[in-house]
Amino acid sequence: MDVARPAFADSAFLSVLVRLRRTRRLVLGGPVPDQLRRLVEMTGVLPLFEIRDGAGPA
Repeated sequence: MDVARPAFADSAFLSVLVRLRRTRRLVLGGPVPDQLRRLVEMTGVLPLFEIRDGAGPA
């Protein structure tokens, strides 16, 4: 999933990512914005996701 362009990422956005991750493999394509990276780090869910520098076929 290309996450390079969200203007804002909050707990609702994070919740959607975590719910998607529970049903399938989810790769976050980036670069991941600083706000989103801090959010996943602070909440402890960063290990759930594979992060790639560029969005492309997974």
